Amino acid sequence: VECSSVEEALTAAGAGADIVLLDNLAPQELHTAEASGGIVLGTLPQFLGPHINVVSMGCLTQSAPTLDFALQV
Repeated sequence: VECSSVEEALTAAGAGADIVLLDNLAPQELHTAEASGGIVLGTLPQFLGPHINVVSMGCLTQSAPTLDFALQV
């Protein structure tokens, strides 16, 4: 369940959500969740800690260079 606040996350967890994603929160606001939104390789260390298990970084796929190729059969 994607949540934009700690309150929403607690509600989702209380309702039985297996995984709660807190989107665009500061590292200090994260405890046990998937961190996502605005995280890039340069800021990744700020989001790592003993209570953070998962970090999602869209930049790994969204900013990857494209490769133009053709296959003839």
